[in-house]
Amino acid sequence: MSNKEILLQPGDVIYSSKSLSTFLVGHCGIVGHDNRIYHSHPKGAFADTVKQYKSRHPHGGRVTLLRPLRGGEKSASWAQDNIQHVTSYSFHPHLSNKQKNYCSKFVWQAYWFSLEEDITGRDLTNKRRWWIRTPLIRYSPGFSEIGVWEIADL
Repeated sequence: MSNKEILLQPGDVIYSSKSLSTFLVGHCGIVGHDNRIYHSHPKGAFADTVKQYKSRHPHGGRVTLLRPLRGGEKSASWAQDNIQHVTSYSFHPHLSNKQKNYCSKFVWQAYWFSLEEDITGRDLTNKRRWWIRTPLIRYSPGFSEIGVWEIADL
């Protein structure tokens, strides 16, 4: 499926499959109001265009577009307003910590801090210590799958 068939909306989540480009664990980011993909990456915190996001996946892979069932606009705003707080890529377990962050935790935070909603369905709060693994985002009950395409098709 080509990305031309899919219009990105604020709050959509881009989930990249497990591949060499994602260190075999997957990767995710949230779409902002400016159509950029906000994400925490081992090389820093980014607000990438689709083209820039694609360039971070030199080994290819598949991308799944997930659309939130509610709250996308607010969560997109939170992501745009808070990406600059990410100072290091770290699997830090405190869900309230914005500075030490990683991709799936940042997406979770965008929904938690804008809606106070745990998109994993596990009754987590920002007071917990937990790791938000990428499959918890990919298979979240708070999203519906809109489409899947190959990185090369972006």
